[in-house]
Amino acid sequence: MVKISEIVYKRPNKDELLNKLADFKRRFEQAESVEEFYSVHEEYKKFDEEVGTNIRIAFIRFTQDTRSEFYAAEQDYLDEISPEIAVANAEIAKCYLTTPFRKQLEQRFPNVMFVNLQMAVDAADPRIVPEQIEENKLTTQYSKLLSGIVIDFNGERLPMSGISKYFTVADRDLRRRAYTAWGQAIEDNKEELDDIYDKLVKVRTAMGRKLGYEGYSPLGYLRMQRNCYTKEDIAKFRANVLKYLVPLASKIRAKVGRELNLGQQYLYDDNVYTAVEPKPIGTPDEMFAAASRMYNAMSPETGKLFDQMVASECFDVMSREGKEGGGYCEGLPAYKLPFIFSNWNGSAGDVDVLTHEFGHALEFYKSFFIDSEFLSGVSMETAEVHSMSMEFLAYPWIDLFFGDRTPEYKFTHIGGAVTFIPYGTIVDCFQQTCYDHPDMTPAERNALYNRLEKQFLPHMTTEGLPAFCDGRRWQRQAHIYQSPFYYIDYCFAQFTALQFLALSQQDYKSTFDKYIKFLDYGGTKTFTELLDACGLMSPFEEESFRLVVASCEKILNL
Repeated sequence: MVKISEIVYKRPNKDELLNKLADFKRRFEQAESVEEFYSVHEEYKKFDEEVGTNIRIAFIRFTQDTRSEFYAAEQDYLDEISPEIAVANAEIAKCYLTTPFRKQLEQRFPNVMFVNLQMAVDAADPRIVPEQIEENKLTTQYSKLLSGIVIDFNGERLPMSGISKYFTVADRDLRRRAYTAWGQAIEDNKEELDDIYDKLVKVRTAMGRKLGYEGYSPLGYLRMQRNCYTKEDIAKFRANVLKYLVPLASKIRAKVGRELNLGQQYLYDDNVYTAVEPKPIGTPDEMFAAASRMYNAMSPETGKLFDQMVASECFDVMSREGKEGGGYCEGLPAYKLPFIFSNWNGSAGDVDVLTHEFGHALEFYKSFFIDSEFLSGVSMETAEVHSMSMEFLAYPWIDLFFGDRTPEYKFTHIGGAVTFIPYGTIVDCFQQTCYDHPDMTPAERNALYNRLEKQFLPHMTTEGLPAFCDGRRWQRQAHIYQSPFYYIDYCFAQFTALQFLALSQQDYKSTFDKYIKFLDYGGTKTFTELLDACGLMSPFEEESFRLVVASCEKILNL
């Protein structure tokens, strides 16, 4: 059994890759039968898996220690060559779209694959390669900046991700001081953070305009594989969030405020829902043992995958200096293995990220065996349904992690899920406005963010907190810098996950079966088609908001 740490990384040679891809293109174009086309397809798939795995290993090791000179250099190199590789792969994608065997291909591959390939081709125009290279350099600069920040707090030296363990403590003054230190770290680096984002907005806008669009948004939607809903649909969702979920979130926070006697609620109160913080019990090893027990009880498939990942060292979960913040799940198709990265800090979020990322891991594993997935995988909002729903589907075993604090954990978790959606909507609206008005100054962007917070989070204030009171909270949200428009996906997914929660309260087994069905489709259907196929509600319909709100109010006893 392979272990992640034993996989050998070899720097890919750009010219060799481009020559190989050009050869695949030639062979696809010269195929004299659909059988010959399929034969080349199988070779290309194997090649893509090997190259993709190699590149992802470099990324994983860079994020594990951003101070590594070797992997930092490799990441810079890969940032440099990836736009040209993307263009070459887009040329191959065109072969699937233009081949005289298209009708035979449509019998083997799902229709959405051709839709997504066309979007990928349109987004990977060779004219914007220079701008993509600059974009990659800027996002890497942001990553290095944030991961290199160390905060001296409470007798500890903490990375940006590490200080968050104080955000949920019962001591309100300690939370305030932790948020103050966190905000001060952003304040101390505000000029560079402003400069990086300003350059990103401008270089992305230049990309869009070079392709004939008014700005970046249409290109951004192509890159995010928005294949079944529009900017107008998202605006409708935002309006319903404001109408239905903001009042629900405020009702939840009002209950917390009464029970904890908070008075005016501040940003540093946002992650606290109960008088005693529900922290996971046991050592990290004991938590992994509990997770193994849970996933083996959940289903044979989930148990087998989890234990295999542990044996293959597919988890890096402890926070440390130099390690990039946040968490992710990455797939290594050549080895049929998912890899989970996170930054545990002793809070309930450690369990959340474990269950969340394992939802991604389960889908990655299933996708390795779907023929079309390497060409056109699941869209982002669909992928987040996999992960967020798994958090709720872990509930029958969640006492293994929280013991007699399980009720407090559930209230915190569900309350956090509901109140997250207005925040995520702010992030999306902020980004959309920034790209609709690319000439905004840094001060104007911060003022915009402040206005949105007051509108969507009326229950709290950032008054008196460095950086945050000036509207700079967004600068810690890496997606805004690294993956524009990738945040509303979380909102759609959280909304759908709340449906899974409601259904699981009625009949867990049938709900879990529905979840597995949702995963089994992989990227063979669009998000809205998946919802319909699995009997779930659309986030674009007002009626769905009324149903979700009613369900949450009942579960939370509001």
